[in-house]
Amino acid sequence: MSEIEEIVHIVPLGHEFDRVVKPFNRLRANRTYLLTILDMADIPYVTEEMCEKQKYFLRLVKDALEKKNIEVIVEHTNIFDMLEVMKHVSRIIRAEKAKNNIVYVNMSGAGRLTSVAATLAAMAHGAKAYYVIADRYSKTDEEELKHGLSICGDEPKIKYIENFQINLPDEISLKLLAKLCTEEKGMKTKDIIRFLQELGIEEFDETKQKTHDKRRIQQTLLIRLNKKILEKLEREGYIIREKTGRYNTIKITETGKYAAHISGFLK
Repeated sequence: MSEIEEIVHIVPLGHEFDRVVKPFNRLRANRTYLLTILDMADIPYVTEEMCEKQKYFLRLVKDALEKKNIEVIVEHTNIFDMLEVMKHVSRIIRAEKAKNNIVYVNMSGAGRLTSVAATLAAMAHGAKAYYVIADRYSKTDEEELKHGLSICGDEPKIKYIENFQINLPDEISLKLLAKLCTEEKGMKTKDIIRFLQELGIEEFDETKQKTHDKRRIQQTLLIRLNKKILEKLEREGYIIREKTGRYNTIKITETGKYAAHISGFLK
């Protein structure tokens, strides 16, 4: 029996309530992910006061969604870091779409930079991004504590963002970029081949080559790695090669880091 299709929303959460909760007066959801700052230990510019205020809005939003019988999953995310937001949103979209669920991303629950990151991740993975239009903005502390920074009516206007194609490298290349993103010193080509073998990529399986000569097998795999993966990634600016003695070290570029974070393969 196939699993029942579920509707999932992902919301990077800042100091908002109406823009996050009131859309569910119209929209359906089985589950909502709230991505927000839970502690300030690893984010030096987040003050204790900011963190406490964020926790207040998290409690307010979480309680309201649960009263609507929506499952809430909270994840600690540095919503001020564009790469971190892309990483978390992309990972969740990929996991939920693998279960054949429908995924929406609310891009209006936090600041502008967070909004851009969430929207890019949604487009890269074919999720539907939407923006909740505020009727006006809070003018007093009392209004902000009740509504958040933005005030919406009970049935707010929702603007869906049209997707356009974001051309990313193929899945194997994305997995390699995600791996390179965790290797500060880069990787030798022999280590990359070993990584691809650990992934179970058949064309890099030594036991399935036409020869038993170890040296010839390594040459064949190296040529294959260069032709099918590395040359293309280098041409598109995702990696660079640095010569160290007789060997090349493969390192990820800043462009490559963006691709890695939006891949959905970084944890």
